[in-house]
Amino acid sequence: MSETLLLHATAASLDAQRDKLPTVHAPFRLPDPIAVGRQITELGGSIVEMGDEYLFRAEVSAPQAHTVRAAEAFANAVGSVAQAASALGTVAQQLAFVAHTAGKRGEPAYEDAHTIAGETVEFAVETARDDLAEAARTLRTAASAISPPSVQLRRAALARSPAAAFSGAAPTTAAAAAAPAQLVPGRAR
Repeated sequence: MSETLLLHATAASLDAQRDKLPTVHAPFRLPDPIAVGRQITELGGSIVEMGDEYLFRAEVSAPQAHTVRAAEAFANAVGSVAQAASALGTVAQQLAFVAHTAGKRGEPAYEDAHTIAGETVEFAVETARDDLAEAARTLRTAASAISPPSVQLRRAALARSPAAAFSGAAPTTAAAAAAPAQLVPGRAR
């Protein structure tokens, strides 16, 4: 159960980081370079944390299947988060280019270069968003695969039991044996 909770918590953390990415809808504005730098740093921290989780599970001498699945999910998520960080690195490069060329307004090709930089930033932000969504999806899929049957599934199974329909509790052997007699019309209860 702790594996499932950790996978879900990590996925939620990645969702929160994805929500902090700049919006790229019209009208598009270049993101703040400081915010981009902080997001890269946060993603680096997430990579370290998931790397540690992978390492912790990889060191187990005889791991159970759920441990292996969680380790695989963390390893896959590290790859996707690293790609997101790389995409934000591209954003930072383009922002540095824009800052470096700010004094060159009016020169030939200035507008074209800045338009291309803006388009590159938009694409890189969306790439980072997609990569973070993929990482979160990977972790949630693994959590679903290793989680024990949910309470809802257990309750649904008990609700289908004849004795549960009368008492609301799990059927006992005696109650289960008596239940068919109670359900047949015309029989004494």
